[in-house]
Amino acid sequence: MATFKHEIQNKRADGTYNVRIRITNNREVRRLSTNIFVTDADLTRGGKIKNQKVLDQCEDLIRKCREACNELGFGITSISIDKLIEMIKVHLEGKKEFQLDFVKYAEGIIAKLPPGTATVHKGMISALKRHIKRETLNINEITVAFLKGFEKFLETEPNQQGNNRKKPKKDLPVSVSGRKVSAYLSSVRTIHNMAKDEYNEEDTGLIRIPYSPFKHFKIKTSTATRKRALPVNVIQSIINLPYEPDRIGGKWSRFNLAKDCFILSFALVGMNSADLYSADKMKDNIVTYNRRKTTTRRDDKAEMKVMIEPCITKLVEKYKDPDGKRLFCFYKHYSDMKAFNKAINKGLKQIGEKLNIEDLEYYAARHSWATIARSAAVKIDKYTVHEALNHSDSKMKITEIYIDRDWSVIWKANKKVLKLFNWTNLSRLK
Repeated sequence: MATFKHEIQNKRADGTYNVRIRITNNREVRRLSTNIFVTDADLTRGGKIKNQKVLDQCEDLIRKCREACNELGFGITSISIDKLIEMIKVHLEGKKEFQLDFVKYAEGIIAKLPPGTATVHKGMISALKRHIKRETLNINEITVAFLKGFEKFLETEPNQQGNNRKKPKKDLPVSVSGRKVSAYLSSVRTIHNMAKDEYNEEDTGLIRIPYSPFKHFKIKTSTATRKRALPVNVIQSIINLPYEPDRIGGKWSRFNLAKDCFILSFALVGMNSADLYSADKMKDNIVTYNRRKTTTRRDDKAEMKVMIEPCITKLVEKYKDPDGKRLFCFYKHYSDMKAFNKAINKGLKQIGEKLNIEDLEYYAARHSWATIARSAAVKIDKYTVHEALNHSDSKMKITEIYIDRDWSVIWKANKKVLKLFNWTNLSRLK
């Protein structure tokens, strides 16, 4: 049980004494300064306050301190003295609501995330600022009504990409991507929950952020991603494509780069461009990397090990980093993975036009590997495909704690997939 008592501080240079509230809880003592000051005339010879007006002020302050403690109930027995002082100060200042700028808090979180993971959160914050037309947002403003308004804004806001930013709003196409709406609202939920975890202390009863709007607001499921998987014959056509001459000046042909990276991704079980760009470990013909897209969300850091099959050995050698800093030399030619991915997708557009493949994208290699692995020709079970793509299954988390991962299962599955193709064209690489 906390106890309170008024006392005076040592005499100040101006001849006054500051009145303080002495607070004791769990045998720990702290003193809380007040805005009350007294002089020698207000004190007895023994240094006790005798001015009744001042005594009444002190009793009023102590009553308010007790009110703050009463809100904690039994939680006060386990709360630290410093947390108790913090709560009392908030109560005395009349701040009934905890103040936290959601935008500033989110930007602090985003700054610590890998570039790929941060992209959606950055997009959400930009859209949020456009919606509220200001730079700050008290976290307590995020209610069900607010979320519904933000959702409607996202569904009807004109497209903000590329040169659209320079056009009048009336001339812009409406952005109606269900996937973007779902991703941005999920981002708000993620950061809101992080703030609650950081600032709420349920074991002591200190709840600074009491609102849980997502209990009553359901995020709409995004429209299923367009199927990008390519059949075996189309993948074979990409493998068989003749190379273009390298451009004058030693620059790589985007066409050639796109073809090679698409094949590398496919043969390395859907390896993302970000991982091709940054991978740095290979031992005994096995590439080890942490999938950048999910490494911060996984206890195992999204570790992946892929065996390099003989059919792509020359392709791996073609792009090998001569300095040995990374597995591939892509970082020497492109300033960052974003520029690298952009170059690949531009080259894939050229390949798509040549082979009459509509909207060919780099991610199609990953989708294609999974689809072919599950096909009647290969018959790989769904869980192995799921594991090969390095996805996390919440239903299997407990089980996976007790199971050592057998990478050879994935390697065998990849061998079966790659056996469907004729790799003669790549074997001729110099």
